[in-house]
Amino acid sequence: MQTHARPSLLQSLRELPEYAQVLVNLVARDLKVKYQRSVLGFLWTLVYPAFMLGIYIVIFGLVLRIDIENFWAYLIAGLLPFQFLTAAVVEGSHAIRTNSSLIRKIYFPAEVLVIATVTAKLVEFLGQLAVAILFLAIWHHGDAVGVSLGKAMGVLPGAIAALYLLALGLALPLAAWSVIWRDLEHLVALAMTAWFYLTPIFWNVELARRHIGQAAQWFVLNPAMNVIELFRGPLYWGAWPANHAIGGGPGTAWATALLGSCLIFVLGYILFNRSKRILSEVV
Repeated sequence: MQTHARPSLLQSLRELPEYAQVLVNLVARDLKVKYQRSVLGFLWTLVYPAFMLGIYIVIFGLVLRIDIENFWAYLIAGLLPFQFLTAAVVEGSHAIRTNSSLIRKIYFPAEVLVIATVTAKLVEFLGQLAVAILFLAIWHHGDAVGVSLGKAMGVLPGAIAALYLLALGLALPLAAWSVIWRDLEHLVALAMTAWFYLTPIFWNVELARRHIGQAAQWFVLNPAMNVIELFRGPLYWGAWPANHAIGGGPGTAWATALLGSCLIFVLGYILFNRSKRILSEVV
């Protein structure tokens, strides 16, 4: 990588549109490499979640009885967003290190590599989400298909944007630090596993409140939970989102999710930007 003085955050943001085509090419490359030797190709992105959704319906809908109504639907509505978050953060955290030879050849902002990795994961997630919406509309909402789909279309674009910003805000500094501290990649995977179990995916806030009382309201500090609440509103409840940790309605749900995601994105970009000078010496 060529040595450059560290630009300001605004300079870095203004520079990104100049490399939009580089970003598009990197996203296409990531998707092509992953599926190029596969018979079904990108269709695996749809086949795999459809298969897994079928398993969830059978296991959690017919075999296991969890004390949450239609637990399989509750699980799907939270599991898919968190799976994207995990994949985007884990793979984004080593995007720069694994592409170090590329950025030695030509200059472009190093964050483009991280953005491309997270965006490629987003493309896969959108396909999986489309399958999940169809399953939930038919098998979970039944007669209210039209209502649930309408609310999903109204809520999910904003929910996806909040989730994307959250993933990117975490992946950016981790990608820079992982170049310097290689063990960080393993720690990131462990941290995401711990975060998964601390987020109401297999459990809900009401269940937590039975055991820890009003302390459950502190789950509002979990940015992943706040974003997942946006998905669960239309996908599971068939309603506008609400924040169950503090009992707020749609306004509270949107405020907590967007505020948390935007803060993490801005902080993550600032931390990444401050690491650029070190990256230019290490990569």
